[in-house]
Amino acid sequence: MAGTATGSLVQQFASMKPAEFGPTIEPKWQVGERLVKEIRGAVEKQQLTPLDGARVISSITATLFGYDEFILREVSAESLLAAPMRR
Repeated sequence: MAGTATGSLVQQFASMKPAEFGPTIEPKWQVGERLVKEIRGAVEKQQLTPLDGARVISSITATLFGYDEFILREVSAESLLAAPMRR
């Protein structure tokens, strides 16, 4: 699966049928669930602070679901860079 290019998450989820949602999200959700469990254990063992645990979980979520579209909006880093700077 590495190296597989996918389109915008917004485009993917906006165009899918309701029956496609579960099968599409489930593999990412399973990976995220396992990683969150590991992070929770590390915080309980005081290997990570609660703040660091929350940061790692946030990063995992952003990585799995696309950082630039984490809040599912039609704005990308590229479009922000391409916009003229206002002063």
